[in-house]
Amino acid sequence: MEVIARAVVVRDGALLLMRGVTETFWFFPGGHVEAGETPEIALHRELREELGAAATVDARLGELENTWSDGGVAHHEVNHVFVVTLDVRDPVSQEPELVARWHRLEDLDATDARPRALVDLIVPQVGRR
Repeated sequence: MEVIARAVVVRDGALLLMRGVTETFWFFPGGHVEAGETPEIALHRELREELGAAATVDARLGELENTWSDGGVAHHEVNHVFVVTLDVRDPVSQEPELVARWHRLEDLDATDARPRALVDLIVPQVGRR
């Protein structure tokens, strides 16, 4: 099982998502919680690494368990989800294999964003804030 810290970053009716340059799907910024880290510490580290940005945690939304299969390999993760505000207005990926982009909340039904359950559960809640 993988333990992941994820950021929900909403600005002006848009959600910030990441994508691998060779991938077709988008995902929430953040990443793996390493040994000895809390999910919040991991989130801050990952956002500095991925986006060169510092973050303020505005709310902890909870945890979301996700399972899927990729090429016949089963995956299982627990996502710790936080609403955050970044210290930069338009973050740019600091990692050459990743792309960051804003997605309008009303367009997310047509966007392959994963885990889908996180989009379906969290985005409507955050969109009302």
